[in-house]
Amino acid sequence: MRMTKPVRFHRTALVNLLNTSWDEMWLVSPRIDAAAVALLLPVLKASGGRVRVLTHLDVSWAAAGEVDLAAVQALRDLPGCEVRHLADLEACIYAALPGKALVTSAPLTMAGLDGSHACGTWVDDSRELLPDLEAWWGEAAVLTESDWADLAVGTSLRMEARSLGEEIGRLGSFVRVSVRGSRRSRRLDPREYGVPVGLWGQAVRPVEVALYRLDEVVRAKDELEAVLAERGLEWRGYYLVPRSFLDREWPRIFAARNKRLRERLLSPEGREDLKRQLAEARRELEAFFGEIYPRAETGDVPAEVWIRNQVNRVLDEVQDEAVLAESGLEYRVLLLQPEDERSVAEIRELLQDPKLRSVQLTFQI
Repeated sequence: MRMTKPVRFHRTALVNLLNTSWDEMWLVSPRIDAAAVALLLPVLKASGGRVRVLTHLDVSWAAAGEVDLAAVQALRDLPGCEVRHLADLEACIYAALPGKALVTSAPLTMAGLDGSHACGTWVDDSRELLPDLEAWWGEAAVLTESDWADLAVGTSLRMEARSLGEEIGRLGSFVRVSVRGSRRSRRLDPREYGVPVGLWGQAVRPVEVALYRLDEVVRAKDELEAVLAERGLEWRGYYLVPRSFLDREWPRIFAARNKRLRERLLSPEGREDLKRQLAEARRELEAFFGEIYPRAETGDVPAEVWIRNQVNRVLDEVQDEAVLAESGLEYRVLLLQPEDERSVAEIRELLQDPKLRSVQLTFQI
């Protein structure tokens, strides 16, 4: 039974291995970093031999920092070097042919080579490992130049998104305050005004008419947006605010303003404001109905009375309690997928805003 010799100082052992005489060098490691490659490059360049690198290459692995694509590219640029991808690679093997092989737990990173708890052994004849290495090499993926380009772009986007997400995600969210029930429209059917179907599209047609916009609701929305603007940065209708503010203070502020809004809408003053707005809407509707008056067949009812009755019916709908109960405010948190290329581009644009010098970025992942 052949005995193997334990290895304790992996950086020294690997450098010594490369400094031996060899025709082919195997570098098998799922993890690779720039410092370790920089350590080996001078020897690899001077050797003139064939180099085969087997590692784990995909977007998520590279973006997580497990393999440095710049370091891998430096290896690829070596004359006589080929790099392949093996997704489930776990082994770390450094083999010189002819010569020895180092089988170890230390990956091709400085942390791995200098780690105090890595364990490895020498195999005196690397040819004993060659059948397995060749089999893995045959299973590994050969990446085309297009594959490498896609890997580089995908990794760059993922790393940029992740770094932004880590910075922004620890602090907060994008918030938008919107108004519900502040604008109501109604589909007007010409048949309600006695217009024959045959005339539709000639004199009149079904239309959407905006009935009212509650000024008090709009004011409440503006006040809440002013609070958000003071705490953060406005971006495309959203406000970038710290998570601590959103979690601790915002619910109380929003609930208090929403309560005050409802009390105002149901108060005598609020009802007077509503009547005023409805009167204005009625004038606009009457002017609109006047446009279709020449085509209205009203029978025995004078056209002016018909129009007034219809206006009153329409406006009565918006004074219903259910409609008033629907009036109010809401807010929602904007969730951008940070790995989406468009989202990354939008965040990059946002980061150019000079206001951000005094604003903590916030983001929800």
